[in-house]
Amino acid sequence: MPFNQNVMKKYIILLAVVCLTGLNSFAQFTFIHITDLHVSDATSYVNSCDNNGVMFHCYIKEFARLNPKPAFVMATGDITNIGNSGPYGMYPMLTQNLFPGLILNPGIGEYFIDSAQTIPIYFTPGNHDYYTTLIPPTNNTTLVYYTKYIAPDTDYVVAKNNAVIICMRSGYDDDRPFIPDYNITNPEGSGFSVSQCAWLRSVLKANSSKKKIIVFHHPAVDAAGTDYDGSPTSATILDTADGSLLNNRTTFLNICDSNHVDIVLNGHVHQNVVANRKGQVIDENCDTCGTRYVQTGPAFEGSFRVITVTSSFVNVSVPLLSCAGAGINELNDQVAVYISPNPSTDNITVQILQRSNPSANEIEIYNIQGQLMKTLSLSESKTNIDISHFPNGMYFLKVKTGNEMMVKKFVKE
Repeated sequence: MPFNQNVMKKYIILLAVVCLTGLNSFAQFTFIHITDLHVSDATSYVNSCDNNGVMFHCYIKEFARLNPKPAFVMATGDITNIGNSGPYGMYPMLTQNLFPGLILNPGIGEYFIDSAQTIPIYFTPGNHDYYTTLIPPTNNTTLVYYTKYIAPDTDYVVAKNNAVIICMRSGYDDDRPFIPDYNITNPEGSGFSVSQCAWLRSVLKANSSKKKIIVFHHPAVDAAGTDYDGSPTSATILDTADGSLLNNRTTFLNICDSNHVDIVLNGHVHQNVVANRKGQVIDENCDTCGTRYVQTGPAFEGSFRVITVTSSFVNVSVPLLSCAGAGINELNDQVAVYISPNPSTDNITVQILQRSNPSANEIEIYNIQGQLMKTLSLSESKTNIDISHFPNGMYFLKVKTGNEMMVKKFVKE
């Protein structure tokens, strides 16, 4: 595949920006990782019943209200269900949710999640963005509409303070031979071309002193993780290359090792997991594990992560839930959790109603960066929790009771 001249021009400009920003003192920042938006398909677009689009509209509004405010949102693939469906792909539904009521959308690659246009959202393409139909799943090998309506380039760099975020295209469906790969529900991406690998090396070499983050759709390393609600994944994971990169996967892993890449952010398998190169599941913030290969669950189920970049480390939050994702856990067949008042200034009351077999409950509270703020165990159905010493912002309360787990949000103000 020939090297993209537009990418080179953008890269040269961004290098200049990196050099200039490097002269300033480092400022910590956060950004949001989402993946597998699956906004719209042909039927939902025509009939205006796009549930995933409704979810998208909900969580971008929540992200815009976060404290601290994210520097940007990174969406890694499967932006829509059938991106190569004509005449526009299904991207008009996405831009409709980003900019409702506008006659003209902003320029390509100039999308923001807030009306003040202070929080940009960046995209990389996934396998569904190559699709022309869902049944049967037929796809092209080129992106017809993505570069016309979403982003001018599929491989590009976002520079922020002392970090570079490298966005890449991991390809269309291209399964391994049937004998090693009978799992057709988890197709591999065609992977990286030789020119993409050369470009990646050049970017990393030019930014060797920076924090290095790479984002694309297919997982570079696969391992069994959890579904959006914290339960063990229902997906079949054959091996570390299942659903990964068909071409130049080992080359990519070697590039990450030799250039000390901090994290690689992916999606595709619809699960949450962090692994090392060998496919061993590790803690989100293991500082002795080399490059961390991070998967985030699907955005259409409310999953997201907060990535915090400091001068010394790239912090990855635990999996978090937004909008309907948290709402699903609000009430289930056995357990209901209520928080009041919400928002609160100093104390919250947590009430846990169990319909059968009452048991002790474990409560964990996380801030928006995924840092554990408080843990407690209780056997009573109601308890008061002092949050007066918490900084203002949004928090996630995780309740574990028996085999159930619920996540609720509350705001300290």
